[in-house]
Amino acid sequence: MDPLGDILDPVRKQVIDLKDALAHARYRYDGLDLILEQVSDGKVRGAAQEIFSLAGDKMDGIDGMLDALYRELSDLDRKLEALERKS
Repeated sequence: MDPLGDILDPVRKQVIDLKDALAHARYRYDGLDLILEQVSDGKVRGAAQEIFSLAGDKMDGIDGMLDALYRELSDLDRKLEALERKS
């Protein structure tokens, strides 16, 4: 059986990949937001700004959850290494 630390590494890599994908999505989101700022209809522009504000808040929340998950995985890995050294 593989040590649990070896199992955690691919999960941490997935978290990093998810954060990278989120950063790319945010880049596209920012570009679309800039495009919609040029819309002349104030109602459409206002609605778009509201939607983008909510989406930004959600992306920030997801980013924070991914950061917390990565920290937890790293902490667990450190604890496992300490247990292995004691054994």
